[in-house]
Amino acid sequence: MRLKRISAACAALTVSAALALTGCSGDSKGSGSGGNGGSDQAKTTDINPQDRDKLKQGGTLRVAITQLPTNWNILAVDGNQVDNSDIFYWTGVNTLESNDKGEVSPNKNYLTGWDVEEAKDGQPQKVTLHINPKAKWNMGRQIDWQDYQSLWKACNGENKAFTPASTDGFDKITSIEKGETDQDVVITYKSTQPDWQAPISQLYPREMTSDPNMFNSGMTEPNNDYLAGPFIFDKIDKAQRVATIVPNPKWWGDKPMLDSVSFRELEDSASSQAFANSEIDVATFINSDGYNQAKNRADGEIRAAGSLQWRHVTINSQARNLGDEKVRQAITRGINREAVAKSDLAGLPVANTPEQVMLGNHFFMPGQEGYADNGEKWSYDAEAAGKLLDEAGWKLPEGKKIREKDGQPLSIDYMMLKDVPTSENEGKLIQADLAKIGIDVKMVTKAQDEFPKFLIDGDFGLTTFTWQGTIFPMNNIGQIYGSDSESNYARLNNTKLDELRDQADAEMDHAKRVDLTNEIDAMIWEEGHTIPLYRRIGYVGVPKNLANYGSFGLESIVPENVGYVK
Repeated sequence: MRLKRISAACAALTVSAALALTGCSGDSKGSGSGGNGGSDQAKTTDINPQDRDKLKQGGTLRVAITQLPTNWNILAVDGNQVDNSDIFYWTGVNTLESNDKGEVSPNKNYLTGWDVEEAKDGQPQKVTLHINPKAKWNMGRQIDWQDYQSLWKACNGENKAFTPASTDGFDKITSIEKGETDQDVVITYKSTQPDWQAPISQLYPREMTSDPNMFNSGMTEPNNDYLAGPFIFDKIDKAQRVATIVPNPKWWGDKPMLDSVSFRELEDSASSQAFANSEIDVATFINSDGYNQAKNRADGEIRAAGSLQWRHVTINSQARNLGDEKVRQAITRGINREAVAKSDLAGLPVANTPEQVMLGNHFFMPGQEGYADNGEKWSYDAEAAGKLLDEAGWKLPEGKKIREKDGQPLSIDYMMLKDVPTSENEGKLIQADLAKIGIDVKMVTKAQDEFPKFLIDGDFGLTTFTWQGTIFPMNNIGQIYGSDSESNYARLNNTKLDELRDQADAEMDHAKRVDLTNEIDAMIWEEGHTIPLYRRIGYVGVPKNLANYGSFGLESIVPENVGYVK
């Protein structure tokens, strides 16, 4: 499953090809496109870029997703999923665009530009956004400064009645006020804010964000009035698990090329088969079975690029037997991460060079500026893991295979997602690895629709899923690791980390900020919060004649330009 998006504001999660949460990582440098399904780590996008005049008007696009959202607010803690964010890119307000190098510019459909006043002479940083006067919510009202102010108040953490996925960036703002007109948004920060664009990347109207109940749980169904994208929702078929969107008749930008786009909930194996049978047009593949099956489609191809997703193990520090840091450190050292990666990726092109995707950092991707393998000292070593458990008082009685302390066995739960092969595979490998050091791992099966609820409720010991990073790798430190974050699923509070995060959030010297981020990363490894496994290569099956769509990496989608070549 995947948690979250490529959005600038925060990170998302996922458990399989489509179930994900957004996380806090960037991507490696480089660019290219080719549609050859290769494992080139330097590629940041593979989308068959074409000018609009090369495309024909009309056509449908059928996209496989892992889960229809239960909360359509992508900024709420339980709406922070990649599928949800992917749909929002077609229907919602996305004020930023990024190219294949991750360079950010304003989306002129929403922002005509911005002015930045750097902090100096004791004055804090100030940014003025200029909203496109044509930009209107589907309800008919112009987008204005009050929408930004309301969103800030919902997401800055001051009103505990709101449950945002992240307060990062919002909590560094002191005020949002009207400029010369209602379409001029004056944002004042506490001091300096290097990634000031992050919290303004996506927007909802004040009618939705001013009330905690509406923000937290009022979007159980999508509401077109609260959106303003090139597409609108046409139908939600709950029986068939399909959401369909069509061009927005009120859209003021370039006319969308496609007549409709549908998002159909399918398990990974079913989506591969459906793609091979031409029943859907877009599917993401995370294992060799789906990849090889997809190659059988005559008019299809697999586009591949380094993705923003990274697979990991989250350890719930408040779960049974996991409160001791030494136990969590032993688990970190007791899991053969490279063997897990090789098994997960077997049969995929990248499996030939798994060392290229092994991940030793919670923020930077391999090959990216700032990347350091801070997990090297926590590499697989069963003997060292055993010593850590001895130090924690968990001894292995003679003739037994499971360690004990005060007469109680060292047993922990692994939450495995039903019908998600990657989750099952990782669970079995982790179970076998930890059995070697005397830890009994009990497999507990959860249905996919229970994700991410069991994360939010803390109803797990260990679990694996995918965080999806953003184009601001140093911006979202607090989302997953901050003591005050709803998305800190490990439930670890580290005041020193919080202090360093605040320093990193305000540090304008790039080199110093990178050093601070890596210092924080080393602390996360030390405390046994989250164990990175590997960075994913995005393998996306599409029709060969589909343009401006595929494996995006650092680049943002332009929905109105997605279409079929003439």
